[in-house]
Amino acid sequence: MFVYHDWENFCCSLDKKEIHSITATAALGLGSHAPFFILKHDVETNPSKALKMAEIEHTYGHCGSYYVQAYLLKTPKNISILRQIQSLGHEVSYHHDVMDSNGGDINKAIIEFDKNCSLFIEKGFTITTVCQHGNPVAQRKNYTSNRDFFRSPEIQARYPGIVDIMVNFPEKLKGTYTYISDAGMGFKIIHDPIHNDIVDTEDKNIFLGDLSAVKRYIDDGDKSILLSTHPHRWQRNIVIAATKKYMFLFIKAFAKLLMKIPFLKRLMEKYYYLAKKI
Repeated sequence: MFVYHDWENFCCSLDKKEIHSITATAALGLGSHAPFFILKHDVETNPSKALKMAEIEHTYGHCGSYYVQAYLLKTPKNISILRQIQSLGHEVSYHHDVMDSNGGDINKAIIEFDKNCSLFIEKGFTITTVCQHGNPVAQRKNYTSNRDFFRSPEIQARYPGIVDIMVNFPEKLKGTYTYISDAGMGFKIIHDPIHNDIVDTEDKNIFLGDLSAVKRYIDDGDKSILLSTHPHRWQRNIVIAATKKYMFLFIKAFAKLLMKIPFLKRLMEKYYYLAKKI
C-alpha cells in the first residue's frame, strides 16, 4: 500500500545505510562509473501530496526530482507549494505530454513546450531535465508516445541543454542504471524504460512488490537506480490507500475491457484524466 509511514521508513532505512538520493540533474554531473540513486516523482495532480513526500525525503538527507504537469502552475497556491519543494533542495521541472495534447503534430508540440518551459522559468524553476508523461489510452495514429518528442533529432538540437529522463538520459549519463516504477500500483523493474512504449512482451517488466522488496534490491549490490513514484497515490493511512488502490485497479481493468470495443475506444481517453485523481 502507498502510505506515507512506509515511505518514511524506506527513506530512513536508506539513510542508515548511508544511501542518499540525488536529483537527475546532479546525476548528469557525475562520472560515468559513479553509482547513483535518484528519486523521481511524476506530479500529475495535488502538489500538496508531493510536498509531503519532499519533506519526508529532506528529513533523511534525500533530494528528488519532481516533474510537474504545466497546468498545475496556473494557481498561486500550487506555485507556492512547488517553491517549498524546491527550497528543500529538490529539483522541480516539467512533466510534459506535448505530443498527446497536439495529436502528434511536432510543430504544435514545440509551441506548447516552449510556452510551458517559459512558464516554469518565469516562476523560478530551472529546466535541465524533463520527463514525458505516459498515457496508456491515448489515440495515436502517427506517433508512438510522448517520448517521440525528444526522440526527434530536431528537438534534441533545438534544446541542447534539456534532457528527457525517458529518452536521452542514459546517453547523456554515459552509464547504465536500473529503472524501478510504481506504475500500475506496484513496484516493478522496467527492463527498457527508453523503449518501453515500443516493446510489447510480457516479460518487459519484472515485478518486485512493495517497498521492502525495493529496499532489498537496492541493498543487493552497488548499482545505480532510478526509482519513480506518483505522489498523488500516497495516503496518510492504509484504509484510504487500499480504497484508492482497488479503485485504480478496477477502473484500469474496466478501461482495458472497453478499449476492445472500437466505438468506445475514443471515449477511453477520459480515463487519462481520471487516473490522475486516483
